[in-house]
Amino acid sequence: MNIAMILAGGTDSRFQMSVPKQFVNVYNRPVIVYTLEAFQKHNEIDAIMVSCLDGWQEMVRAYARQFNIDKLKWVVSGGRDGQESARNGIMALKNECRSDDIIVLHDSIRPFVSEEIITDSLQVCRMHGMGVAAVRTMDTIMKTRDGVVGTESISRYAIVRIQTPQAYRMDRLWDVHEKAVERGITGEVDTNSVISRLGEPVYFSKGSDLNMKINTVEDVEMFKALYRMRQETEKEQA
Repeated sequence: MNIAMILAGGTDSRFQMSVPKQFVNVYNRPVIVYTLEAFQKHNEIDAIMVSCLDGWQEMVRAYARQFNIDKLKWVVSGGRDGQESARNGIMALKNECRSDDIIVLHDSIRPFVSEEIITDSLQVCRMHGMGVAAVRTMDTIMKTRDGVVGTESISRYAIVRIQTPQAYRMDRLWDVHEKAVERGITGEVDTNSVISRLGEPVYFSKGSDLNMKINTVEDVEMFKALYRMRQETEKEQA
């Protein structure tokens, strides 16, 4: 079984809108619904869980009914960060899954995830026990302490940008999060960061610059523009 775990537990005080960014309405759909629909449509995803911000769980269930997301099986409380939200979901799934089931962690605020990216994360996971979406950076990278002065240039060929989805076998995912508890590793933004802190390798799957993460009001506008372009392209191809 392949289960998508949508991480929707976070709030961001820098996001200057009246609702959390995963619930911002774009063309009569909340951002999280676009994300849920991507996994609903994928023929290899069997079920969906949402690790959700407290106070919004019933809203997520209502959205699932409204937009026919019938793969949604579980809604659990999210955490203070990505690591805790994922762990809460894993704990809830422990008795629901076999060790070789695949759990696909994905940010609720990456609504443009494609079928191809989800498929590749599953394929890499089957080979290596995990498949973490990543893309090469085309920009020059510099270290800085204060955002004002650069101190060292880093080769862009030594850098990748990590995204979601991040697919893991259930036994691997459980082991990583249990080790993190034992070693006092907390506060990480995602599971691959936990793995790297444990000193273990992370295997990459396909990412995309279009697999954008909505962090700012400007990102919402960018999403709207990209969505319009995609709709126009689909009409032309129909």
